[in-house]
Amino acid sequence: MKINAQGVRRKSFRLYLSLHFLLVITLLYELLFDMAKFLSELVLSALTIVFAFYGCFHFISEIFVHFLPLGILLTAVLVLATYSLRTPPPAEEAVESIVGKDSLSSELEEGFVVKTIAHRGAGLDAPENTLAAFDLCHTAGCDFIEFDVTLTSDDIPIVFHDATLERMADSNLVIANTTFEVLKSIDLSTKHPLRERFGVTNIPTLYQTVTKLLANGQKMIIDIKDNNRKMVPIILDLYVKFPNLYSNAIVSSFFPNILYLVRRGDPQIVCSMAYRPHIFSNEYFKYPEGKGPERATQFWKKYFFTLCDSLHLWALPRFTYFIVGISIILLHKDYLSAKSVLDWRSKGVRVMAWTVNSPIEKQHTARNLKITYLTDTLTGEASTHNC
Repeated sequence: MKINAQGVRRKSFRLYLSLHFLLVITLLYELLFDMAKFLSELVLSALTIVFAFYGCFHFISEIFVHFLPLGILLTAVLVLATYSLRTPPPAEEAVESIVGKDSLSSELEEGFVVKTIAHRGAGLDAPENTLAAFDLCHTAGCDFIEFDVTLTSDDIPIVFHDATLERMADSNLVIANTTFEVLKSIDLSTKHPLRERFGVTNIPTLYQTVTKLLANGQKMIIDIKDNNRKMVPIILDLYVKFPNLYSNAIVSSFFPNILYLVRRGDPQIVCSMAYRPHIFSNEYFKYPEGKGPERATQFWKKYFFTLCDSLHLWALPRFTYFIVGISIILLHKDYLSAKSVLDWRSKGVRVMAWTVNSPIEKQHTARNLKITYLTDTLTGEASTHNC
């Protein structure tokens, strides 16, 4: 059989072309598929970026349009409320007329400086918070007295510290449940170690005490012991009856609400606030023992009082002092530090320490910290400084 070579070659060439054509078509298909896939991913990425940008822009615009103005408004309201509720402290001249120049001030050439205040009338030297103790301080040359004020059951303001008579006398009467007619006959020298030096010493009223101290030329810190609003009009009325108190007395308390009401009633009254750690939750605090017995026994009350302590500690140097307008803060000696003195001084508030009794602590407080202290005894004052 005769084979047509030329025909075979033509068929082979056609087959070759067909195969290459199919290969090219396949490659084009794969290329188009990859391009389509790339373009789809690109489009999706672009859409994601667009929507993300739009979402962020919308979120930020919502903050600026709605939430930020609300935050600014709330902040403005809080600032305005703070300043509207605030009672500015008396002028520094009014404070200096009572406690003299600041010991840390560089301008000490003129005026006087109060270095020692007799805590409860120096209660270790005489029955505390009594007229006999105040007279003894005057004789010893100490003319700045701190005393405590509380109310009897018939709302007579008396000078007494404790809630009961148990520590001071042979009685367990509760002050708030007893009339002054009964209390005025109690002898407070009964348990004092130096009772032989004193006759019968009784509980004085607030008015008797103020009259005595002003007559002696003694200045005073009136410490309100109870969180009782009845004390507010009593203090305001006291300043009306004794105008000399504006330059001779400081009203003090652990309770900022009481001081605030006093200063709202009369912004010219110079006030100080007392502070110690754990004031709400524990009976006392001292070094090195630390916290005293807890005031509450119920589980929820313990944690509530602890929360109050934390809030009070946080708010006192930030808001409380500013709103109340205190001029002086009385810090517990075991909480005191040079830093705390400088921090309070930067706020325009003087620091006094309580209660400083040992000679070494007195020397440290007076010579190193250079601040006024409250003491239960005038013994050793000559070695520290002149009272």
